[in-house]
Amino acid sequence: MNHRERVLSALNHKEPDRVPIDLWGSASRLHTELYYKIVDYLGYESYGDTVRPHTTTAYVDYRISDEIDADFRHIAKGKLRNFQPHFDDYGNLIDEWGVGHKKVGDYWAVTYHPLAHATIQDIDTYKWPVAEDPGRIEGIEEQAKNWYKNTDYSITTTTAVSGLFMELGQYLRGTDKFFMDLYIDQNFSHKLIAELTDKLIEIYVYYLTPISKYIDWVEFTEDYGTQDRPFISKELFRKFFKKPHVRLFNAIKEIAPNTKIFFHSCGSIRELIPDFIDMGIDILNSLQPRAKGMDSYELKKEFGSELIFHGGIDIQEGICGSVEKAINEAKRRIDAFAPGGGYIFSPSNHFQPDTPIENFFAIYETAINYRKYRIHK
Repeated sequence: MNHRERVLSALNHKEPDRVPIDLWGSASRLHTELYYKIVDYLGYESYGDTVRPHTTTAYVDYRISDEIDADFRHIAKGKLRNFQPHFDDYGNLIDEWGVGHKKVGDYWAVTYHPLAHATIQDIDTYKWPVAEDPGRIEGIEEQAKNWYKNTDYSITTTTAVSGLFMELGQYLRGTDKFFMDLYIDQNFSHKLIAELTDKLIEIYVYYLTPISKYIDWVEFTEDYGTQDRPFISKELFRKFFKKPHVRLFNAIKEIAPNTKIFFHSCGSIRELIPDFIDMGIDILNSLQPRAKGMDSYELKKEFGSELIFHGGIDIQEGICGSVEKAINEAKRRIDAFAPGGGYIFSPSNHFQPDTPIENFFAIYETAINYRKYRIHK
């Protein structure tokens, strides 16, 4: 099988020759510090493309994809023409949503919430991003067409926006106020989430229209889980967030009916998965195995006929020790998720600086060489 055939087989819940493997997706990049180490280790004399400046995962480098024989190429949004990130007087880097960021240690943190003191009327007059900024889509149609016609990789698109209603709402409002609003100022919450939904639909439709015929899935990220429970109850999720997701995903399906919906959420989200399926999610990541209720074998048994699983490799402990431990972690996730197809091998989130370089390569080598699905042995 070639790369694209392998991926399409897995997406159709059929067993390919080996599990497809992914790198450089919206939740499967390298922390920049680890990336620098791997570049040095491989003896490269230059760095790859900076696709996410001012983040902890700034680079994409398909030379490393070729080293591990990854099956994907990922379209990334272009650089805006009508807005440039800039620093305010307090050292906050302001993005197109008006949200401020600062680097704290090895990570970027949200440090300014522009709607922290807003009234419901302020939502209507707020300066929202310009969806149809030509820089957002500059070069992506040509890139997708070239990859589709001249390579055998599966082509997907990474997120057009980092986060959706839940995360953007916290960035804009502040985490404490955003969650309190869900209880004590519900009109504000509904208004803000509706405005975010409208804007996200505009951005994603504009972003996907020129490339929809080339891509196998479109990626969304939105963290609904903590380590031991969801951030909010199922009742609050259904009251505030489920319908906006349906609106967004339906808008995507109108312009890209054959494109699958990829959804990343960290943490303990098992009790929300039936709602995720009902919303139209096809591919679920991150499958964080150390979170409560996220046992890989149980997820496969309960939801394997309705979802494609992506990720699952334990970056909290599973790949941070010895090479042998990392190899066993890779085998464990393949054994759990691979039978019957419907699994893409990938980390449960971005590879962090504490990942040993040897372990990074070992888990991907294991995915290649652990070729036959266990049910065939």
